[in-house]
Amino acid sequence: MGRRRRSTTSASSSPPKKRRTRSSTSRALRDKLLGPDQSGRRLAVSDEDFNTRNKVLAADFVLADIQLEPSEVDFNVDANRKEHHTDEYEEETLIVRRGQAFDVNVTFNRAYNADTDSVTIQFTTGNRPQENKGTVIRLSLLEKDSGDFEEWRAVLNKTQNDDKELNISIIPSAEAIVGRYHMFIETSMLNDDGEKLLYRHEYEDDTVTVVFNPWCKDDQVYLGNEDERQEYVMNETGAIWCGSQHNFGGRPWNFGQFEDVCLEAALYLLDKAELADGARSNPVLICRVISAMANSMDDNGVLYGRWTEEWPKNCTLPWNWNGSVGIIEQYMKNKRSVRYGQCWVFSGLVTTLLRALGIPTRSVTNFESAHDTDASMTIDVHWGKNDEPIEDLNDSIWNFHVWNESWFRRPDLPEGYEGWQAHDATPQEVSEGVMRCGPAPLKAIKEGQVYLQYDAPFIFAEVNGDRVHWEVEEDGTMKPVYKEKDFVGRFISTKAVLSKERQDVTHLYKYPEGSEEERASVRRAHRYSSRRKHKVYDIPEPDVKFTLEVPNNAEIGKNFDLKVRMQNLVDEVRNVKLKLSSMVSFYTGVPAERIKTKEFNETVEGGSERVISLEIEAKDYINVLKPEASIQVYLRANVIENGRTFAKQDCFTLIKPTLIIQAPEKAVLREDFDVTVTFTNPLDVPLTGGEFVLEGAGILRPTTVHTKKSIAPGEEVSITKTMSSRKSGSRTIIVSFSSYELSEVEGTADVYVRYSA
Repeated sequence: MGRRRRSTTSASSSPPKKRRTRSSTSRALRDKLLGPDQSGRRLAVSDEDFNTRNKVLAADFVLADIQLEPSEVDFNVDANRKEHHTDEYEEETLIVRRGQAFDVNVTFNRAYNADTDSVTIQFTTGNRPQENKGTVIRLSLLEKDSGDFEEWRAVLNKTQNDDKELNISIIPSAEAIVGRYHMFIETSMLNDDGEKLLYRHEYEDDTVTVVFNPWCKDDQVYLGNEDERQEYVMNETGAIWCGSQHNFGGRPWNFGQFEDVCLEAALYLLDKAELADGARSNPVLICRVISAMANSMDDNGVLYGRWTEEWPKNCTLPWNWNGSVGIIEQYMKNKRSVRYGQCWVFSGLVTTLLRALGIPTRSVTNFESAHDTDASMTIDVHWGKNDEPIEDLNDSIWNFHVWNESWFRRPDLPEGYEGWQAHDATPQEVSEGVMRCGPAPLKAIKEGQVYLQYDAPFIFAEVNGDRVHWEVEEDGTMKPVYKEKDFVGRFISTKAVLSKERQDVTHLYKYPEGSEEERASVRRAHRYSSRRKHKVYDIPEPDVKFTLEVPNNAEIGKNFDLKVRMQNLVDEVRNVKLKLSSMVSFYTGVPAERIKTKEFNETVEGGSERVISLEIEAKDYINVLKPEASIQVYLRANVIENGRTFAKQDCFTLIKPTLIIQAPEKAVLREDFDVTVTFTNPLDVPLTGGEFVLEGAGILRPTTVHTKKSIAPGEEVSITKTMSSRKSGSRTIIVSFSSYELSEVEGTADVYVRYSA
């Protein structure tokens, strides 16, 4: 009958059990800010004292001989978990989804008599359970389910074993608080003197965990498509798209949301944030909390962000993480923020935590992602009179930025804003005083309705802000000289459902570039801009069209060309002065070392076209390239005849090799098999400090294998790792390689694990 636990009762009176309390970090901070003496504004009562006085928690009263006493409870763990799609969780306790029935069998010391015996099932959650707060749920047995999804119900299905055993269906409310629950069974009857005899027993070793239910139509997170539920709730392995708009690929990621530490961590973070018990039924507020708690800012959350060139010792570099499980394990071990992450790591972490709680969630990548620092909803680039960018004035545009979407209804907003909601844990700007972002409905972002909660203006600018180039005069005054309407927000990507391919979701964020609907959305958003009175839309159209062409498939360690195409749109001759520069950069768009710069003076006949090029050799960049292998290109052009100017900035990433992974197509549960990883150095320099990181959900925790020596140019190296799977079904092994000179080289292998040979 599943994982059966026998619970025996005590006939002696005892006080309520000491209960595990939640984190007091933020409460201690609040008390410190309020001052040492709060006697005039609040009554100080500890959780332990409160619960000692709470009569509804008192258990194990003196039993009369005639009273109904529960002797055993079978939670039918295996059967219930399978029905609730929670059998993949490595935790062995009962985990159920709200709004869906689960069955328990209760055996009593004697036959149950419906006419004289009253049985109440009680559940409690939180530090201070109270019935009027919704944290004490008392359920009388019903003969038939009322179907009221807003309420918990307990239905007596049948009696058996001479009426000593009751089969009871318990249906948590579809709006239930998500978290750990303690269960009590209470029996009462009247004795011959008409006195009520009451007995209550707590099954303290048998907590029930309630999570969200995308299979339940009445749950706020209901998702109607089964394939999408399998992808966005159940899939433990995925891909996060990285690179640039010119060349990108899916970075494999082990979400591992069913590993034993993940659900515990998600619930711990809600405790640490002191999210009110009632708020834990609301996916909007839970997303907002996880967005804040995933980063270390403000609240000592899970992960430090770092984007510097130098790294301290004894840390994990962002590109050495292959998944969330190692991060969460390290955090839960000592409750200290883990070093370090960048945007895709934060997003992968959030996907894990929210899927563990049952909220459909995916990682989403925006290429050419803007960072609007002043709520102008335009992205500003500044140029000096020397035709060089003034970087310290500029808003940044990241090659790519990764955030999250979660699926749920928005009862806090007008109708029509249900569905995917964007939120972001990467620390960028504060929201209501805390470093977090969202959730904002994608529909609001698409329509430019930036007044709807939460943080829609920032996300709108990331995907649909216009980039405005400003010329800074010698006296510091500025004028807009060029506007790009279609550069920001390209190829917005997520992993396709039950596939390794990319799914483009740009259409969910904005209308086609240049369409009337898209321009109307921008104008609507601009009305709420901090620069709504500036005439940045009054820039004259150019008479020479400039197109900056960067390579789409340049390989790391190879030469490549940068090109500028000039098309004279009028009949008269145009003389043009150009400056073309290339720099290595971080993926955040921040430039580093200069690679090469060249100035051109060109004549373009009326109605004709000319092309200029700048060759970049591998030796120009290989020793200064950053881990992202990102190249930033700047173009500044001036038309001599009329003084009109053009400015353009673009980026691309160099293509890296992939790892070759040899693994068996099939394996047997808990039986060893070997995985061999092969890598060839593509550079003309030796690679030092090389290491391979391997992991796979249900197969292998994050494991690092160091190379014993440097890897010479063109040299092939191989490692072999023996592993076995703890879970059956389709499994994915993820491997990455990094060194001081080359990093972010990845590969995957799929293995189907059978129960037996």
